[in-house]
Amino acid sequence: MPAEGSYQASTYNLELDAEIQRLKAQVVLSWEKEARTLKWFGLADGMNVLEAGSGPGFFTEQLLKLLPNSLLTAVEIDPVLHEKALGYLQDKGGDRVNRIQASIADTGLEDNTFDFAIARLLFVHLPDPVAAAREIFRILKPSGKLVIIDSDADLFWLTNPPWSVEIVREKFKQVMASRGGNLCVGRNLCRILKEAKFGNVDLEAVVSHSDIIGIQAFEPLLDSGPILQMVKQGLISESEIESYLIYRDEFAAAGDRSMMSFWLMACGKKLNRYLP
Repeated sequence: MPAEGSYQASTYNLELDAEIQRLKAQVVLSWEKEARTLKWFGLADGMNVLEAGSGPGFFTEQLLKLLPNSLLTAVEIDPVLHEKALGYLQDKGGDRVNRIQASIADTGLEDNTFDFAIARLLFVHLPDPVAAAREIFRILKPSGKLVIIDSDADLFWLTNPPWSVEIVREKFKQVMASRGGNLCVGRNLCRILKEAKFGNVDLEAVVSHSDIIGIQAFEPLLDSGPILQMVKQGLISESEIESYLIYRDEFAAAGDRSMMSFWLMACGKKLNRYLP
């Protein structure tokens, strides 16, 4: 089964191992605040939970710890990440986690099955995010909730000293759009939920700061592998990324540096008035 949308782990980075570590760092970076916000949105132990776009299993592992009495269904379309998760979670979830390789737009799961669904850093890559949200709506129970955790390229990070990334960011947007993704999906999350017939839509932001968690937590996210892979594939020229790499090296060498990152968390509820 091919990967869906703009992301495929085996071709996204120069090295697959580096990509897996980058994905792990994304989870570690803000898990505590995401968990706090998920509980504030209504996630509770004992619920039947869907994780959409579950990747190599790092976020799944955290959910299993947070919800020791819950059943989890982890849906991932990328065959490489699906296999990674099978290995990573084999001694962590027991029979509480069901791993499925499928498209989130066509899961094959039964109607009205889940109490809560989480889609983390998935919708940014989907060519039809509303269709995916509608599929999740279908398999949620009445009053079930979907939380989408995602980013927006224009509100991704702030650095001190400033790191100029505008040229590469715009090129990255173009490349991702050509593959079916949208790096600015964060600003559309509420609209996506409403178009999929979710009600009680709300939005929160999760902010991580190196002065609190340490600059080391951010370092895997500075990996230039994804951009260099685009150069290798002829999607971005070396001259276009030259200044980006210079600024990255200057930032990495700065003695007094800091960094902030931002995730957006949008929540919608399956209201009875939208049921057939």
